[in-house]
Amino acid sequence: MTTHVFIGPTLSAEEVLAAVDRAVVHGPVRHGDLLALGTGAADTVLIVDGVFHQTAPVRHKEITDTLARGTRVIGASSMGALRAAELWPYGMEGVGLVFGMYARGDLDADEEVAVGHLPSGAHRQLTVPLVNVRWTISNAVAERALDPGHGVALLEAARALHYTERTWAAVVHTTRRLRPASAGAAEALRDFARRRPDLSDVKRRDALLALSHCAAPRRPASSPGRTPAWMVPRTMYLERWRGLHRAAVRDRHPAGVSELDVLRFQQLYAPDFPERYRRFALTRIAGAPSDLVGSALDRAALEAAERRGITAARLPRTAWSYWLTPDERGAGGPEHRLVKLLVRSFRSAPGAAPFHDAPAELRGTKEAWAASADAVAAADRLNARMARTGERRTPRHLPRALVRRHLVDTWGVGEPVALTAVARDRGFISLEEAEDAARRFVLLRRASGNQRPADL
Repeated sequence: MTTHVFIGPTLSAEEVLAAVDRAVVHGPVRHGDLLALGTGAADTVLIVDGVFHQTAPVRHKEITDTLARGTRVIGASSMGALRAAELWPYGMEGVGLVFGMYARGDLDADEEVAVGHLPSGAHRQLTVPLVNVRWTISNAVAERALDPGHGVALLEAARALHYTERTWAAVVHTTRRLRPASAGAAEALRDFARRRPDLSDVKRRDALLALSHCAAPRRPASSPGRTPAWMVPRTMYLERWRGLHRAAVRDRHPAGVSELDVLRFQQLYAPDFPERYRRFALTRIAGAPSDLVGSALDRAALEAAERRGITAARLPRTAWSYWLTPDERGAGGPEHRLVKLLVRSFRSAPGAAPFHDAPAELRGTKEAWAASADAVAAADRLNARMARTGERRTPRHLPRALVRRHLVDTWGVGEPVALTAVARDRGFISLEEAEDAARRFVLLRRASGNQRPADL
């Protein structure tokens, strides 16, 4: 049973640990973080802070996926309040005043909770969120430190500032420029905020409340007006995100080597991957048990294709020329050629990739998987070192001809049509997709003296 807390400028790690013993403290949540956790029904995730602009924010599908696994997800204060206001019908728990304002529709803009802060470390807050300005004005009026008549002018001055520039000093300066009659009130509001931090930081108040809420009993899994998270449709994007962000070998590569990273490596370099992929594709085409092999599996796939109107006799000549090389079109019988075509053309959905995560049938042995994860990590370390030596010394700047030569050497074929056939036999949609995947590993092979990455 683990409580994961995502915080940034709103609270310090020390404050979190003082409130929730043995919590696992993370930085501001971002796209992929929840998928990488691998939480279960006994775990709790509290989202306070998250990124908006630096990288992609946490997606709604990531949160509903976490909820569908039975994990308790709580949101408050900042990004957490935003997502909870949007996802409470699916079981996410919202806590605090900020959540309530978003849920009621009193607030509707991300900017209300956005702040400028240091990008790493303690994420020290550099600016004041608009929602805090609102709350400070309300409390200052209630405490008779501010005349109610100046509230609108002060809020307008604060709203005129970009969130990266909104400080109390900037609010005073902007009020003097836009509403000179309220300049004294702006100074009084600034002084009140400094004197009464307990009444000027609603985000911090809500975050502390949410920490205490972690110890409260869990709300019922379902109630009137709610939809269970497991009923939210899954998409190919979510499956791909899961493969991209789920750790390939947990606790082995803290820098982040994902399952899909390792599968891509094996897809490129494992000698037995084409046979693995062939069984994977034919099994799904046939809808057959996974233990069906050999000619029996071929026959089941051919029968499934025939039920859908796909036979060797019905396919046009253009289909054969697109999926098979000239030599293959004259080799073997019609059924043999059709099985090869079915494997190469297999897709999980029209226009989609053959797989989006890392299916068990494609992973190979545990030992090969762990060795492949080590190779991916080594490639990333080398690429990072090379990038520091020059602006254009990164994998994406490698000439395409060099990357193609890498595949020619790896796969032992040279003609573009043959390279395309090998790429499809390994589950790539095209040769270009294979080349894009291989860019990450070209420098590693060159550094290892032209040794195959799989042999490292």
